[in-house]
Amino acid sequence: MAGGGDDLLESGFCVSVLFASGKRALPGVLGEESRGDWRSGIVMRAHKSANDDEMVYDIMMAEGKEEKSVPHSRCRMVCHICLTDKRTFRPPSMYCEKCFTAIHQRWSYWEEGGDEGGLKLCKRCYADIKASAKPNRVLADLAHRNNLQIDNFIEKKEKDRPEYVDNWVQCDECHAWMHWTCGLYKGEDTPDDCLFFCDTCRLTRGKALAPELTVPSSAELAENALSQALQAKLHKELSGLGVTCNPVTVRVVSNVETVTKFDKEQAPGGAIKGAGEQVVIGKTFPYRSKCILAFQHVEGHEVCFFSMYVQEYGSDCPEPNANRVYISYLDSVRYFKSQPEGHRTTVYHSILVNYLAYVRELGFTHAHIWVSPPKQGDDFIFYAHPETMVQKRMGLLKLKEWYEKMLEVAKSRGIVVEYQDMQEVYKDIESIEDIPMFSGDHWAASIVNKMQELRNKREDAKDPKSKPKGSSSAAHGDTLGEETKDDLLLNQITEEMRSMRNHFIVVTLLELKKGQQRAVIHDPVPLISNEFVDTRSAFLERCQMYHWQFDELRNAQHSTLMLLYHLHGMHRAAKAKLALQAVEKVQPKEGVGGVPAGASRSPGGIATSRSSKIETAMHDWSTLLAHANQAATSVGGLPPTWALPPDDLFQRILAQINRSKRDILQEKYNACLSPACSAQARSVFIRVLKRIAESFMTCLLQMQMQVGAGDPNAQPRPSVPQPAQANGWGRA
Repeated sequence: MAGGGDDLLESGFCVSVLFASGKRALPGVLGEESRGDWRSGIVMRAHKSANDDEMVYDIMMAEGKEEKSVPHSRCRMVCHICLTDKRTFRPPSMYCEKCFTAIHQRWSYWEEGGDEGGLKLCKRCYADIKASAKPNRVLADLAHRNNLQIDNFIEKKEKDRPEYVDNWVQCDECHAWMHWTCGLYKGEDTPDDCLFFCDTCRLTRGKALAPELTVPSSAELAENALSQALQAKLHKELSGLGVTCNPVTVRVVSNVETVTKFDKEQAPGGAIKGAGEQVVIGKTFPYRSKCILAFQHVEGHEVCFFSMYVQEYGSDCPEPNANRVYISYLDSVRYFKSQPEGHRTTVYHSILVNYLAYVRELGFTHAHIWVSPPKQGDDFIFYAHPETMVQKRMGLLKLKEWYEKMLEVAKSRGIVVEYQDMQEVYKDIESIEDIPMFSGDHWAASIVNKMQELRNKREDAKDPKSKPKGSSSAAHGDTLGEETKDDLLLNQITEEMRSMRNHFIVVTLLELKKGQQRAVIHDPVPLISNEFVDTRSAFLERCQMYHWQFDELRNAQHSTLMLLYHLHGMHRAAKAKLALQAVEKVQPKEGVGGVPAGASRSPGGIATSRSSKIETAMHDWSTLLAHANQAATSVGGLPPTWALPPDDLFQRILAQINRSKRDILQEKYNACLSPACSAQARSVFIRVLKRIAESFMTCLLQMQMQVGAGDPNAQPRPSVPQPAQANGWGRA
């Protein structure tokens, strides 16, 4: 797959040729870049020099001039499409170990010295620690190690960060080399003997991709009532405005049932209370989480340019969440193309308005929107946005205005009755239990934090040691006596609503008359589950781990290709096939029971041999899954350990998966072994391992059943323990 820097070039290869500038090297410019300019061209002929037998090339330069007998030392192979020798990816997010703030790619930071690096600090935290009285003691408490010295930290900049580059693939027809992303090569889980043909050979030479490399389009994903309504109404609105464009495909790719639970400490004086004890009660809110994606063909290939996650709390959900929808996340990338231009907002508003119309018809009464623009460097759903979007991102008031324009359109169509900010809607509430709380919502976390603060204040008031001299012992207690804990909490939440009134919009879809019962909601969309998109965090983490970016059109096309590959479930069959091939490779050449590998066997013996290989693989994957579940479980109120699997088990697992994924997982495993690796980074890695193990176990169980069904002479085998169900996890 990869071409080395000293490999001989062939006719037709794209290359960059170095032309010396004759100028003195610029300060700070290192290596070959200081010697001149690199210009692209195509190798026309390769031959040996008559003087020293060095390979030289006749190259047709991009400007139309032919260069004769160019030595190999002046050439380097470049991608046939992007004409660069190296395609770099955006490095993964880096966080300060003290304040947990993301360190922007262009910011400098301080890192513990050493070959393998270590503790990372942003500039502000480093300055605060160094200015403290005992900086080394602060570092020891932070990293739980005693060998840290503040003087050993080194300031690092963007150029010091690790570089992640794309792999190479060669067309089996024209032999041109290109990056995986440029050639839209699936790569992952692809057999080594699978032929690949570039776009040019497919169009001009009639070549076709093998089935293993052919990914169905988004139009072949299953449709349902919601996707049909959104897509048809969007097409009608664009046609009515005279907009011409490639068709937009809208699909609901995930619809899963889940629950969220909020625990609340019973306030003093409540109905349920023992003598001097605090009773904890909990509310469970079941809901359906949906993921909606929009696709369009842009420059010959599909691009996913819009995504939205919503939570639907139906009539079976207790108050105050009953019959409400929460638009949890919405994200887009600016790749929608139309004539005339400037209709991206038309598409986004159409999907939102028609979704509100859809849920209104089902009987939902309210919709909630959290207006929260991403901070610089943050991603909601799509990983790595175009630079223009990062530089010109919407502010809070601009984004709120954007939503209000959409709601005005919905109001003019009779879909929305009215919309208000949250402070106006809930200004007269009598209890915090009247506030709807959704999974991952701001208020769920805020109420819990404020309850903890009040609890700490009450404990401090009871502890005489915590009171400074001269303070009134009854001042704090009298305050708590005049107002109940619920009143204090309600006042704080009301004040917070007032200060954040621009962040939350409550939309009234249906007004119930006095005494009118709310509608019983039946979701016509069938349950759809895919571990890749069931949660927003799973989608984003998978894209970050495998560098599926949306910052450039070609990156977005390749990332969409990989997204569709997983949405169509092709990865499951490919993983099962590769797992079986890996198991067969590690088996001894002798047959089962001492029969030589070349000797004939009965069909029953072949099935038994295959089943034993499957059971061997299942034992390793079930062990990994059990370890991941244990590492992700809280015990005795303590946080999860996020412990890594043993190295011998991990190496057996790596031997059963594709090389491209094997290298990435090994790199992540080595990074997590470092004592300076944060618990957050280990938790992401463990959750990824858990999802991979669950996918492999499902495929292997299906293969085991097929082997048993196809072998009438097979004896009953001991049952393999079933993998435990993964705990649902979402926005932290």
